[in-house]
Order: sequence, then structure tokens, then C-alpha cells
Amino acid sequence: MHRLFCSNVTARLQSRIPGSFASLHPSKSAAGKTRPYKSCTAATLKQTSTAPPLLLYQTASPDVYVSSAAIDHACEHESINPKQSLFTETKLPDSFQKSHFRYISPTEFNFELPDEPIPEVAFLGRSNVGKSSLLNALTTKHLAKTSKTPGRTQQVNYFGLYPTKTTKEKSIDKAIGYIIDLPGYGYAKAPGDVVARWQENTQKFLEQRISLGNLQRIYILVDSRRGLGAFDTSILGWLDEAGCDYTIVMTKADSVGKAKIVKVANEVCMRYHAQRLGKVDYESEVNGHQGPFVHVTSCKKNRGIVDLMWAIDADFHSGHHVLKQLSVDRREDRAGGWGKDD
Repeated sequence: MHRLFCSNVTARLQSRIPGSFASLHPSKSAAGKTRPYKSCTAATLKQTSTAPPLLLYQTASPDVYVSSAAIDHACEHESINPKQSLFTETKLPDSFQKSHFRYISPTEFNFELPDEPIPEVAFLGRSNVGKSSLLNALTTKHLAKTSKTPGRTQQVNYFGLYPTKTTKEKSIDKAIGYIIDLPGYGYAKAPGDVVARWQENTQKFLEQRISLGNLQRIYILVDSRRGLGAFDTSILGWLDEAGCDYTIVMTKADSVGKAKIVKVANEVCMRYHAQRLGKVDYESEVNGHQGPFVHVTSCKKNRGIVDLMWAIDADFHSGHHVLKQLSVDRREDRAGGWGKDD
């Protein structure tokens, strides 16, 4: 059975909340052991009469939270314990252990966007959010250029994950998946200016990748010190309208304490909860496309990197199935549609 669904709990949750649990992983690690659980209690985030309610659970990983709305909905049908079944892996996924990342230049693509049925995930965030450092940690190479100057990334960059034995000359269409490094959306004072510039450079690209079905998910990076800002929420709103699944990743977690991390993660989960509050049809786009998980990362402490690798691994594997089915559907449409118009 496909590794994404090897956990029965995972498969059942995915079926009840479509598109939300694409980042779930098997319930047991390679050694068959589970992580110790550290409870997220009121002692972590001091509750007062004016404090918002805690709308998140901690998974088996101390660096991944999940919205209580998603778990509670699944628990209407059966008991689900996120502390025992979600993000228990401590070793790298096989696809990362037995493969390597490399930068793919525009010349290798003949200055055209790839159209092969290869799944993609994209990373997007405000300038100076730590995107390049995180990508280097995920690829275990210095593929993304880091700089103290915000906005270093000015164009779309592709990093391909290839089996170790694949040679460069024959590897373009042999990728397991692509990680896309998108330009950050800047430092303008007015949110409208930021969004306008980002849309001009990036929106058409995302629309094209979404329409092809290649783009499986966008990971939105948020500075743990600042939380979701007006720039970020504007982008999230556009992604909801575009019908693109996305997951929030908190960066620079080493710069803040546990209480601040839980506060920001809870704000993200509150947004997920609000999208689904009072909704009956969980398939409806009006509910938004935010995933229920919040990843907490620190490149300096190598924190949360393995969990994020597993999330990407799941996106790649599920994406291959989606693209395979899309390819079949398109062939059937072409075979049955052209003769009628001629």
C-alpha cells in the first residue's frame, strides 16, 4: 500500500477532510518507536479572560501542531489521538535518503516551464523570512543563495529531487518531485503595494502550475517573531480564491520562547477553524484551502526539518497519483472530443 496511506488513521482522516491531511505520515517510525509527547497546556500559553481559546493539538512531534477543528471533526466518527498517530517519524523519508537535490537552470528547461507530470511544492514568504536557509536545510545543500539583504530571490528557481543513480544529462524528466523557490513579497509599507508587485511577478506562474495540476501545495513561511501579518493574510486570501492548498511554516523558532510559538500557531489554527465554522460542505472552496498543520522550524537548531521533509514526501507521492489520473482523463477527453467538432 502507498506509504502515505499505510496508517489507517491517516487514511480515515484524509477521507473526512479532503485536501487537508496530505501531509500526514505513518504512525510508526522505522524503529517502531513513537516520540515522547509533551502536552500543550495552559501552562505553556497562560490563559486569561481575554486570551483566545486554544484551538490546536500537539502531534507526536514537538514541532508540528494540528488544528483542533480538524481532529474534532474526525473524532465525530471515531477516536483519533494526534499525540500517537501524527508525525511520529524521526528518520528521513526514503525518498530523501536515497536521492539528491540539484538546481535546474532555465536552459535545461529550454527556457520553458516544465510540463511533465512531476509533482511540485512551492515555498513562499515575506522577504527575510529565512526561506533560503530553510530550503538549504531541506535539500541538505547550499542550493539557495542566502543574503543579509532582503529580497535576494528575484526569479522562480527549481530544485529537483532525483534518485542518486540518475545522471545529470538524463535526469530532467526523472525527478521524483520539484521544490520551487518563489520570490518573496517584499517590504513595502502598504500591503496593497506588496501584493500588487507579488501578483505581477508570481501570480500568473502559480495560476499556470495550478491549472496543470503539477503544484500540489504551497508552504507559506511566517516569521515566528511576528506571526501572520497583513501581507501574509492577503496572499492566503488569494490562494483560497485560486483553489491552491497551502500549509503554514513558522521560521526562526530559535528566536522566541515556547509561549510565543504556541500563540502564533494558535492564531494560524484559529484561521483554519474560522474557515470551517458553521460549514457543512467540506468540499466547498468557500471553506478555504489552508491545511490544518502548523510546522515550527529553526535552521540554526535543525528543528522541524525532518517533519517538513515527511510533509513534502507525502505531497510528492500523492501528487504522482493525482497527475497520473489527470493524464488519463486528458487522454480520454482528447480521444472523445475532437471528432465531434470536425
